[in-house]
Amino acid sequence: MAANLAYLHGEGGRNRHLAGRGREDLAEFGAAHNRIFLIDGLEDLLQDFSHNAAQRQALGVLLVDCLEWLRSLRGRPLGLVIFVRRDLVQAAIRQNYGQFLARYSEFELKWNPAEALRLALWVAKHSGALSDLTDDEVVHAKDEDLSRYLTPVWGEKMGSPHSREARSDGWFLAALSDFNGQIQARDIVTFLAESAALSVADVRYSNRLLTPAAMRRALVSCSKEKIKAIGDESPKVGELLKTLDTLEADKKRIPFSPDSVRLSSEELGILAANGVVFREEDQYWIPEIFRHGLSFKATGRPKILAIANLVRQRNNLD
Repeated sequence: MAANLAYLHGEGGRNRHLAGRGREDLAEFGAAHNRIFLIDGLEDLLQDFSHNAAQRQALGVLLVDCLEWLRSLRGRPLGLVIFVRRDLVQAAIRQNYGQFLARYSEFELKWNPAEALRLALWVAKHSGALSDLTDDEVVHAKDEDLSRYLTPVWGEKMGSPHSREARSDGWFLAALSDFNGQIQARDIVTFLAESAALSVADVRYSNRLLTPAAMRRALVSCSKEKIKAIGDESPKVGELLKTLDTLEADKKRIPFSPDSVRLSSEELGILAANGVVFREEDQYWIPEIFRHGLSFKATGRPKILAIANLVRQRNNLD
């Protein structure tokens, strides 16, 4: 595929000929049809992306040159929708990456807090746990409705209703989000499944499906799955996470200083850009969704919501 995409770029005599032929065929097709082409799964196709310049060039051609050429067609009869991870885009478009990102920012797929809670509610509903709830109520629920509908799932608080524990919905969002405010659907589903399995033997709470202890324990397996997934998606980040994972136990403390984990400022910058660490003064924090899988211990009781709120304020995520 990399070679075929490069042909569209028109470099070299033979490539120009193939590109011209391909463009003529598409132009002829567009004169008689209106179509939108959809491309997904590029990360599976471009397996050697980080080390293969041809694959990076091919993706750059697809994201920039192909779209520009489609815009040049009279009447714009052909469209192109591409689902691709941000880290692949950044590696493929070295120049004007910020401009490219800004241009398509309104189409970026993100799970905001409300939609993350809605997904949790949808999963609970379709598991049969909330049989009184309709699909229409799930889809159109407002923020305050989402919290109320989810109370039978995980209670009002991560403890008794009158305790000083965090609200369950706020804890859930803070625990599963990275420091870029991103929360992924697969993490939500994994968390709910693990929490449900661990709650079966916990009889201390009869008014909720998921118990606080089970929810906290579920973070361990969720975190390990998260680390494995991000390592597959971004090998460089995966390598840095492996460095943190192989530290001696006494070094695995948060907050930590750069010297204690043997990472350079550039490497910490990569982790920060991917939401894995957050700098507060001269100390670094790791979000819960990564901390547990890396076996890092918190000094004192983990301040999940406090750190999450600080990150939101610092990054203007509200």
